Amino acid sequence: MNGSLDVLHALLDGLTTGGIFFYKALWSILFGVAVTAAIDVFVDKEKMARLLGGRDVKTVGVATATGAASSACTFGAVTIAQALYKKGASAESTFAFALAATNIVFELSVLIYILLGGAVLAAEFLSGVMLVIIMFFLVRLTLPVHTFELARRRLQEQDGGTPAAMRQLKDAGVWQRIADRYFRTLNRIWKSVFFGFLTAGFIVALVPASVWTTLFLPPVSFRAVIENAALGVVVGMLSFIGSIGIVPFAAALAIGGVGFPGVVGCIVADLITIPVLNVWRRYFGTKATAYILAVFYVSMVGSTVFITYLFELFGWLPSAIQAGQLSAFHFRVDYTLILTTLFLVLTAALWVIKRHGNAMRRLGRKTSIHGSAS
Repeated sequence: MNGSLDVLHALLDGLTTGGIFFYKALWSILFGVAVTAAIDVFVDKEKMARLLGGRDVKTVGVATATGAASSACTFGAVTIAQALYKKGASAESTFAFALAATNIVFELSVLIYILLGGAVLAAEFLSGVMLVIIMFFLVRLTLPVHTFELARRRLQEQDGGTPAAMRQLKDAGVWQRIADRYFRTLNRIWKSVFFGFLTAGFIVALVPASVWTTLFLPPVSFRAVIENAALGVVVGMLSFIGSIGIVPFAAALAIGGVGFPGVVGCIVADLITIPVLNVWRRYFGTKATAYILAVFYVSMVGSTVFITYLFELFGWLPSAIQAGQLSAFHFRVDYTLILTTLFLVLTAALWVIKRHGNAMRRLGRKTSIHGSAS
């Protein structure tokens, strides 16, 4: 009987902790989705692809800036990246866009600051920049051009043009298009977000800190820092959590005692989690995806090690990441409650706009069919 009660208590503790994480982060998630939807509507991807065809530093810089202004949804970033590559972007620009879109984005930064603090936020941003730099040099030296040209041709052959529904959507009002993109993005990320917070809650509640301190060496030597960074990327990769869901997972590692390079390495790994690698494979093929995995893994570990020592040099390295404060929670009227309410109201308003737009399009199709029949 006591064993059953202990299991039930542990499950409730995990759900409660995951719920606290989710409540604290919900407004920033909805804010990021709204920004993504607006950018998706107003940015012309064909023009972007024409700008990103070069393999030089300037073009990769433009791709990085474009990615930073784009989606924090990992699956969305890969989808946009393959569309840019299909339309003529270089491999360097395509990878820079994807890395920046998942590591140097404002909405992700808000969530990292809320859950992990300013030091990890700064590290994530600078690590994202270093990711692009290391990737650029690796790709310039090692890119299997023939493999990626075959991938581009396959993508172009599979392009069946713009579906009729999307053509109709382009003629809709701006708010209807934003509402459509808003809920498309939510639909892409909700599973990742749900499992990210659920996993984080159960890790905090059920996994003893001794497990993480056994796996991750104290990052006090060069060997240990490399081990932390390399293992952090592997743990993030095997978490199966992409997008912003990996941030609460990293917060759970921090609560368990994992050090700075392990936590940062986990966060930057979202572009090579198992489900995301499968998306890369569907677009680019197995050989190209194996190359992407190798280049991204080396870049992620290298950038994390570099940032760790950069922070140590300037005295910015925190002695401990203060994520444990989130495990204690008291409901009160504060900025979290106000912002969460505002973005839930925005979500409801966009849902009404989307439903109205869908109804008008259905009515237009019926009118067109009846008009043709008569």
